[in-house]
Amino acid sequence: MQAYQMSGDEVAASLNTNVETGLSGKQSTELLRKFGQNVLPKKEAAGPFTVLLRQFLSPLMFILLFAAIASLLINQVNDAIVIAIAMLLNVVVGFFQEWKAERAAAALRAFEIEYCTVRRDGSKQKIEARNLVPGDVVVLEAGSKLPADIRLTEVVDFTVEEALLTGESKPIQKIVEPILQESAALGDRTNMGFLGTFALSGRAEGIVVDTGIRTELGDIATLALEATDDVTPIQRQLKRFSWFLGWLMIAMTVTIVGIGVLSGMPVIDILEIAIALAVSAIPEGLLVAVTVILAIGMQRMLRRKALVKKLVAAESLGSVSVICTDKTGTLTVGHLSATRLVTQNHDVAPSDRIADEVYDLLVMGALNNDSHASLTTKKRLGDPTEIALVLGALTAKIDVQAKREKFARSDEIPFSSDRKFMATVHVGDGNERLIVKGAPEVVLEMCDEATRTHFAPLAQELTKAGLRVLALAYKDASSINLENDLTGLTCVGLFGLEDALRPQAKATVQTLRDAGVRTVLVTGDHVQTALHVAKGAGITTHDDGVLSGSDLEKMSDDELCAQIEDIDVFARVSPRHKVRIVKAWQAKKRFVAMTGDGVNDAPSLRAADIGVALGAGSDLSHEVADIVLLDNDLSTIVAAVREGRTIFDNIRKVILYLLTDSFEEVVLVVGSLLMGLPLPLTAVQILWINLVSDGLPDIALTMEPGEPEIMREPPRPYGEPILSRSMKQLIFVVALMADVVFFGLYLGLLRLDYDLAHLRTIMFIVASINSLLYVFSVRSMRKSIFEIPFFSNPWIFPAVLGGLAIQFSAIYVPALQKLFNTVPLSQGDWLLIVALCPVKIIAIELAKLWFRMRRT
Repeated sequence: MQAYQMSGDEVAASLNTNVETGLSGKQSTELLRKFGQNVLPKKEAAGPFTVLLRQFLSPLMFILLFAAIASLLINQVNDAIVIAIAMLLNVVVGFFQEWKAERAAAALRAFEIEYCTVRRDGSKQKIEARNLVPGDVVVLEAGSKLPADIRLTEVVDFTVEEALLTGESKPIQKIVEPILQESAALGDRTNMGFLGTFALSGRAEGIVVDTGIRTELGDIATLALEATDDVTPIQRQLKRFSWFLGWLMIAMTVTIVGIGVLSGMPVIDILEIAIALAVSAIPEGLLVAVTVILAIGMQRMLRRKALVKKLVAAESLGSVSVICTDKTGTLTVGHLSATRLVTQNHDVAPSDRIADEVYDLLVMGALNNDSHASLTTKKRLGDPTEIALVLGALTAKIDVQAKREKFARSDEIPFSSDRKFMATVHVGDGNERLIVKGAPEVVLEMCDEATRTHFAPLAQELTKAGLRVLALAYKDASSINLENDLTGLTCVGLFGLEDALRPQAKATVQTLRDAGVRTVLVTGDHVQTALHVAKGAGITTHDDGVLSGSDLEKMSDDELCAQIEDIDVFARVSPRHKVRIVKAWQAKKRFVAMTGDGVNDAPSLRAADIGVALGAGSDLSHEVADIVLLDNDLSTIVAAVREGRTIFDNIRKVILYLLTDSFEEVVLVVGSLLMGLPLPLTAVQILWINLVSDGLPDIALTMEPGEPEIMREPPRPYGEPILSRSMKQLIFVVALMADVVFFGLYLGLLRLDYDLAHLRTIMFIVASINSLLYVFSVRSMRKSIFEIPFFSNPWIFPAVLGGLAIQFSAIYVPALQKLFNTVPLSQGDWLLIVALCPVKIIAIELAKLWFRMRRT
């Protein structure tokens, strides 16, 4: 039997403890040795060496390393140095960005040692919570966190907030009687207290039944931390892309070596040519550019209060097609508020302009109340329901403290789960007033027939609207006797309370829908509450498409997968249910994000493709999530999705920019080899163009702002390669058109008996300037160059000018002339080069026009 199914005496006997005296010191020492400390499992933060090592785990890095080693083997030291610079830039930028995120995340995981009060050796003692053991008798009071899983044996109006585990924001009234139901849901085990939950009111005592890893919280922590980290879309696609480049490089190298051997060329010459070809195929600047794009995305998200913990996760939200969102603290504000005040003639929300009878309702709600709250300092103490009434009064500009001093309380009947009401007597203005607050079905029975008849149907209406309803009634007399005067009361009105939707929740859900992202509500709350919130947020408009945890429990994974696309709301679910829901969507080839703030969300945050935790959430949710929303603002998710899509868009633009260059260089080199001509560009010149000369425009391209259309397009299909079919066609068309011109120029210069160094200098400049200028065209694949706002990216123009200056230095600075074997150019040479400058721009604009015409 579970502890909640047993009586307190049975639990005490099973754990060999005494409810009155607790454990002995000897028993507690032995049990601590047996069960270990009362602490949760925790994943250690990545150290600097781990973060550094992660920067090298990329197929592109392996290819660059291979190219550098091969260059050294054939004594091409300059080539090896330039490749090493590319690798070093990537490592340095990536390391500092990820290390900064790791430190920020570590600040969220601050741990504070807590203490608790226990009975040991017949007396009360204050001990560290980590030293609790099963069998300890714990004394609990309002305002404290529960230090373990506890079977309650004594309660006095004891309420606990368990949103951390169940997702329910309303307080749970605790009892001591056994619960005979088998496999009761966590929220229905009302005679239990759970580690990490918060005592709101009253006091209690209980026996510790589980500690540390064996608690409900420990089970969730273990489930969350044992999950493996899946690769992100950009990691998966870059890996596939890198292998594509790697095999292409190998194939070209083997082909060239074969041609060379058959033609009787020296081995060293063959290897030099093969390295040159490999260098031309690899976009050396890509790793740096991708790292910078991700780093910029991280910084933009951080400015919008979204902390990205890993560099590659910055892009992931742009791939999301389904967001499974929790309710409490995510769609809702995370605390109760009085949103409806219903009196004889009014139905309004709290404000500073209200009718007299609404004013009276708020005043009496604040008097019949033990909580304290402030609108300015956010200081709140007491039961969340009563706090909501005080905040409603403060919103109406009522001086609650002054009213409590003027109408002092002289007698009371405290609230209990059995009575379902609270009664207080107040003295003031020479009179006594009895105020009763509680469940409508109880309070209205104490009222006169007229007010009972009026308010009973209104209470039912508010309940159907998903609100928690309280009725308030009063009686004035010269002298009040609480035992005899709980009849003939006059009902003043009703409070409709709810954990209200965040103001931007509905707009956020609609924006995501416009972007092709489906939002699904997954919560531990009851079905009606979940459905009410889902309708308010625009997640659903009907009562169908709702599945409860008990129904989910009866379904197999295959059955859930078959129905998953028809369900908008999952209610009363456990942490394991949430993981099943995520995996069912993933089985449908959907990229899934899970948002949440509680410990109960941690396993699903880890199982999802991207976990998004709220900053006000638990330490564990921060630990396992990929992204933390520091301001708890749901609209930040929309901003993060937009930024994620911008990141992927910019990575594609950079790849298009770099590969068009690389493919053009490959065609020039292969064409020359097949025709038995000298290479038009040397390996070190190719490296200079790909990495240094194009480096500034390449980096400037990473700063491109998101295009307006980006959030009006559906998420890219699951598994779509980073290099799409249309991109391959564009690269081929542009490079081919440019190469026809450039190769023709090369053949013409050869026939004019140009010196080889002079000829290569002209080809060097023509290739680099074309590459620098056509960056203006690749800023958008959706629009022509004339439709792109010129100054929307202020970095592009200075970057191109910088690239031109760097390129000119390669032919006019003596030290660089020697390195690249270049010569100064004549005026005629420059006229020829200027005439060829727009070749690539014309080619890419014609290709873009052709693709746009095909789409229409």
